Amino acid sequence: MSWQHDEFHGLPYRALLPLHYAPHERRYPLVLFLHGSAERGRDNHAQLKNGIGAFARDAVRTRFPCIVVAPQAPSGGSFGGQWYQGQRATQDLVLGLVDELAGRRSVDPSRLYLTGLSMGAIGGWEMLARAPTRFAAAALVCGEPNPSQVDAITTPLWAFHGLRDDVVPPGPAIAACERLRARGLEAPFTGYAELAHESWELAFHEPSLPDWLFSHHR
Repeated sequence: MSWQHDEFHGLPYRALLPLHYAPHERRYPLVLFLHGSAERGRDNHAQLKNGIGAFARDAVRTRFPCIVVAPQAPSGGSFGGQWYQGQRATQDLVLGLVDELAGRRSVDPSRLYLTGLSMGAIGGWEMLARAPTRFAAAALVCGEPNPSQVDAITTPLWAFHGLRDDVVPPGPAIAACERLRARGLEAPFTGYAELAHESWELAFHEPSLPDWLFSHHR
């Protein structure tokens, strides 16, 4: 397994290509992964520490060949959202990166998926509201949406949260998923009764998550 290093207008990111990558023969889904606050920096490595390993397992890569992209927010920066003064420069760069990659011949633009945890999930909720037609589906772990933006979301979304989370309370995500379902949107919520904030390993290793995520097309 080899993560490639790259940058997009100064934004460092890592990319994992599919097993048996054949860009001239097919287009691949793209999974965008947004890390938590502790993984910020410029080393272009820390963002691989938590959660993302679930998408790098050979079993997943064999069944669901895809390109996984993990940008790294700068120290003191964020992916925006409810906790981070809304729309931020790094959030704009991330969406620009997704658009640039979606234009490549190796990427299927109808199968762009958004995933993230904690700070990344907080920003992810806002990105779904800002770009309601960009992603085919999303999986967000221990994030908090802005209630004023929930009605702008049209993307199928699976939210996960430790019910004992005292860092990012689960209530807003639960309420948002209820609101989305009331509008007829696919928005399951999974709560872990015994877990606090660090729920991402269990969430991203949910056996049915890859099937659910990759079944969606925009």
